[in-house]
Amino acid sequence: MEVGVAYRNVTPLLGTALRGYYIERLADAVHDPLQVKAMVIGDGEQFFVLAVVDIIDVAPHAYQRARAYISQHWEIPMDFITVASTHTHTGPFLTEDYENVLFEAIIEAVDEARANRIPVVMKAGSTEEQDISFHRRYFMKDGSVKFNPGVLNPDIVKPAGPIDPEVGIVVFENLAGKPHAILVNFAIHLDTIGGTAISADFPHFLEQELKAYFQEDTAVVFATGTCGNINHIDVSKEDRLKSFDKSVQIGHTLAQKVIGYYQHLVTEKLPRIVARAQQLTLQTPVYSEAVIQQASIDAVMQSDEEASTPLIREARKILRVANLEGKGLQAEVQVILIGSTALVMLPTEVFVELGLAIKARSPFGHTLVVTFTNHSVGYIPDQPAFAHGAYEVEVSMIEAGQGEVLVETAVTLLNELFEEVSR
Repeated sequence: MEVGVAYRNVTPLLGTALRGYYIERLADAVHDPLQVKAMVIGDGEQFFVLAVVDIIDVAPHAYQRARAYISQHWEIPMDFITVASTHTHTGPFLTEDYENVLFEAIIEAVDEARANRIPVVMKAGSTEEQDISFHRRYFMKDGSVKFNPGVLNPDIVKPAGPIDPEVGIVVFENLAGKPHAILVNFAIHLDTIGGTAISADFPHFLEQELKAYFQEDTAVVFATGTCGNINHIDVSKEDRLKSFDKSVQIGHTLAQKVIGYYQHLVTEKLPRIVARAQQLTLQTPVYSEAVIQQASIDAVMQSDEEASTPLIREARKILRVANLEGKGLQAEVQVILIGSTALVMLPTEVFVELGLAIKARSPFGHTLVVTFTNHSVGYIPDQPAFAHGAYEVEVSMIEAGQGEVLVETAVTLLNELFEEVSR
């Protein structure tokens, strides 16, 4: 195999509005840089391109332009090209100018990564981490489900679902046996810091610790798992760690998992790269004219107590859906097989239950699910969540059951690849 890696800095200017909450935040410091991290992986016949950007959402124009450019100029099929976001909540809003910056940075990083490929040996495997991620929807004593109901809330009965404890690891070692590039996959929201300092959140600290342990020129790429309803808050106790201290803890914990499991990774003997993708149109709700008219009134309301309320959030969602004019939301499911490791690429904020369903039904022994890839469609809850409502459902623009469509599509593609490589 061959692997090339390259970074590009995409840190915005101070004074830039940061995205992630319902309040205005203007960047007044840079704690650590935002970057494009590109990996180009080759098996001698085919390339797989992965570019991961430290921003909160998929940048639709930049990502689609970059994928098209890479495909055309380097003759790599689109199915083999993924551009993803980490979902950091301390990065900028996406403007036209910033998307142009991202486009240039992505193609430059991929070009450099393609040019500096070196021979490598691939190793892969997974371990588990149970103590840093938590389901953020809870059954309450009154029968409702609440999003982030508060630490030590006596009305909490139990979490409304599971976590995904899998720490997926793919390492590409140079011929001296040192890690040239490390890909880490885990399901947790990148929302531990808050405030007004620009930061890539805990992947920055994960990278720093792995570089310090292995070697300074080791590239570390974090790929976000199905974290639509997973965060870092343990409601059962007060946590003394806040902001950057919490981010450091999570980065350290994941780094130690990688270091501790490194010797157990399995060497890939037949690192063939194959891929398939399916374009989808996710169905959206249909609202009456009366509902849309009322939403146009509710959407401009202001709350004295909160920056947003369920009524305001749902009204704004209704208007966004109405603006689609019944066309639905474009999405894509990608499956890339590198040796015996399958990577499933899904759009934006997917609920953990859907990721676990894909893994459970995958014909491959090592399947990692990556989100915030290629297309932006907002929250994708599983079907049971729609009956309970709460924040993610209030803002989700899809019909109930469309998350399960993603699962079925991913499983179909995985089975097709399994049949192809088994011939």
